[in-house]
Amino acid sequence: MEIPSSLIDKLNRARRIALLFHKSPDGDAVGSALALKTVLEKKGKQVIVISPDAIPDYLQWLPGSRQILRADTSSEQARQALENADLIFMLDHNKFERTGKFLAAVLEQLIDQKTMVMLDHHLNPDKRIHYIFSDPSKASTAEIVYEFIQKAGLGPLDKDAATQLYTGILTDTGSFKFDKTTGQTHRIIADLIEHGAENAQIHSNIYDVNSFDKIQLLAEALKRMKIIEDCGASYIALDKETLEKYNYQPGMTEGIVNYGLSLENIHLTALITEKPDENKIRLSLRSKGKFNVNDFSAQYFGGGGHQNAAGGNFYGSLEEAVQAFEKAVKEHCNEIKNATE
Repeated sequence: MEIPSSLIDKLNRARRIALLFHKSPDGDAVGSALALKTVLEKKGKQVIVISPDAIPDYLQWLPGSRQILRADTSSEQARQALENADLIFMLDHNKFERTGKFLAAVLEQLIDQKTMVMLDHHLNPDKRIHYIFSDPSKASTAEIVYEFIQKAGLGPLDKDAATQLYTGILTDTGSFKFDKTTGQTHRIIADLIEHGAENAQIHSNIYDVNSFDKIQLLAEALKRMKIIEDCGASYIALDKETLEKYNYQPGMTEGIVNYGLSLENIHLTALITEKPDENKIRLSLRSKGKFNVNDFSAQYFGGGGHQNAAGGNFYGSLEEAVQAFEKAVKEHCNEIKNATE
């Protein structure tokens, strides 16, 4: 990673910095933003982290999470923070639209007025952003933020920043099991542990705090799993009544999609959810091998992400979304079935 001297100069001169990430934030988005906030504040900067919506319960323990500003409940405060910022960092998203309609509109208004920096690992970044540090080969944005901190001279890391970055890497690598986990990933993790990240405690904080409702929802989801056996695909569809029955909160469905991909001879899976208070159906897609769910999602569901992990939306009923997914799978049946060959 090469950081232009012009950006270093802007970082040095900036007094107010805004950091924001995508809707329905995950551990990588939140951990990356909070770590960057931690190191920038130690340099005397005024830093605000803006989230489009709620932070999942399983991330509320992270240092600094309670200070995150929610744009959905404090829209004018979020607008003012962006308008007053000397620098705006886009973390873990490649396009304004990933932040939701309100924030995307504000960012569109500001793109010619403010310096924007992207730190991300998704495909097809918005080329209008002034400074882009985007690497789809990385397993997480937190790895890119770690490198940015080192190259920009924002270190050394303290325990909070190490914990925040560890959380981002841990969650986006599926506990270090996904294909993009490399030796460098583990070297970064080792350095974070040496800087105070308590790995066993972080794992426990994330994975050992399930509510009874969340476990019941998982059980219900697994009972509803369907297999399109001839094509090597599976899916789970959850309607809003079921989510409401188990007192749905943001983050409760995190990880459910991966169960469908754990089945033998299944190379594509989807979690299709009709979430309360939303006028669209969400699809979370995962694949094995060569089948590209980024392209699949973009073609059929207006979404995107990574080759083996992506998301999209469907406007219609849950039943229609399921039918659209099944139809799309059958159109790519041979590609999916032979994805690992």
